[in-house]
Amino acid sequence: MATKKSNPKKEKFLSNLPQQDFVSDIADVKGKLSFSFKYFDGSQEAGQDFKDWTDKQKQELLEKLRDYSRETKTYWLSQRAGAGGLKILEIYGEFPRNTDFEYPRHVPDGVRWARFRMESAMRLVGFFVSEEAAKGKELSPDVFYVVFLDKDHRFYKMEKQ
Repeated sequence: MATKKSNPKKEKFLSNLPQQDFVSDIADVKGKLSFSFKYFDGSQEAGQDFKDWTDKQKQELLEKLRDYSRETKTYWLSQRAGAGGLKILEIYGEFPRNTDFEYPRHVPDGVRWARFRMESAMRLVGFFVSEEAAKGKELSPDVFYVVFLDKDHRFYKMEKQ
């Protein structure tokens, strides 16, 4: 009977494989926020494109997206930040009237416009699909569709600064 030889390369490879499979991990992801840039519009004068932001601003954006995607929409709706205690996530519903932005033609009608607070006056503006609209379709009400980068707080101007 042959004795089993030790194979360090094989053992190292096997020890580096994930210990949890995707199916068991998906339960932790379900209901958490996701972000889509399908409807992103960096062409409007009031907003910015990624090339207009500094490396530091882009790094802060990515860190915020990482943090926001670790929790649910309900969680962020109840969290407050800043001196005025504004909500981190605010859902406006309709496109605001007092704005420097124009409703993009490529964004569907009937979406729920919202914004995430970033650093100081910076906002990430986009929309959610309502739960009613998502039912029966392959849509998720937990996806935030990013439409605008708003570093100067020009999307919803009635909000206290």
